[in-house]
Amino acid sequence: MIKFPTPQPIQPSSQILSRYIFLMVLTYGLAILIVLGHVKAGFIEQVMQKSNLPAEMLLPETLGNENVIYNHAIKAKDRPKNAYHFLFEMLTDLRFDDMRSLFGSELPGFTIYNTKIFVAGEGMDYTSLPQDNPPPPEIILETPEPLPPAKPSEKNEKLKKTVLIYHTHYWEAYKPANKGKDATMDPGVSVLKGGEKISRILEDNGIGSVHDRQRDWNAGDDAYQKSRIAVKNALKKEPSLDYLIDIHRDSLGRSKTTLERDGVSYARISFIIGEENPNYSANLYLAKQLKNRIDRKQHGLVRGIVGKTKFVGNGVYNQDLSEKAILIELGGVDNTLDEVERSATILAEALSDYIDQQKK
Repeated sequence: MIKFPTPQPIQPSSQILSRYIFLMVLTYGLAILIVLGHVKAGFIEQVMQKSNLPAEMLLPETLGNENVIYNHAIKAKDRPKNAYHFLFEMLTDLRFDDMRSLFGSELPGFTIYNTKIFVAGEGMDYTSLPQDNPPPPEIILETPEPLPPAKPSEKNEKLKKTVLIYHTHYWEAYKPANKGKDATMDPGVSVLKGGEKISRILEDNGIGSVHDRQRDWNAGDDAYQKSRIAVKNALKKEPSLDYLIDIHRDSLGRSKTTLERDGVSYARISFIIGEENPNYSANLYLAKQLKNRIDRKQHGLVRGIVGKTKFVGNGVYNQDLSEKAILIELGGVDNTLDEVERSATILAEALSDYIDQQKK
């Protein structure tokens, strides 16, 4: 007698559909987890950086993960934020330890506090922050002819290029040298002059540099996007470039931007750090190191180190392209070229000292 296999019952369509949905959810869920595991969460890193947790808290907190005894070194009220705090800050851009994030865009006149003073030099406070005024309409509408590349000396040609000097706001001029006007297309009376001096002093100290004099974009709001292209091109041409220095000048008056010492006047210096980039902490460290060295050479020359977010400026300033990138305000609109060059010399010597130390 032939035995036929017992026919299997046909599964209901609803059961098949539910299994299909379960498999789809499982598959896509695993795919999302894999992707998230390979994507660097830059915004988390920025939130952690902006928390500014002091070293005396971070050290016992880190060791406390291994030995609970260290946890007693921090009082309960001083304990660092938990994961829920960081999640809230990521989603809202509001920070528990910084009331500027709550009131900065709500109260009239409070927006100046979106600028953080990391280090205040003599006379630096929220009433004397570095200012950046827009150029006149004729400058905005005009796109200048590209300048020929600066002719490097034989010495600089032989040196390894490690410093890029460039000018996002190439039109910023010094009034005493520019017939009382604060904007120009003449590189001889603009911030390019300070860049040239820095390049020469670096060369004298055995440090190769590239002074990028590009200015083939108009003075519109997209200046940083344009200078970013120039910086990337320079990095592609000279991969050894490590220090990215964007030279500007302050728009504040002479009383704020001039230092008098022993009968000699200098154009004061400010460092600007973009808080909206992953290299924020490293860039800030470089600025502090330069300030310390400048203070030893001429105390009071540095007005301060300030941080700017996207609410009061570009917020990045191309500083995400290197861990050694800073924006420098070299003097102000009323400083003379002699004052600018004196300060540029001290700045370049401080930078040379720091670079030489890193080589050891």
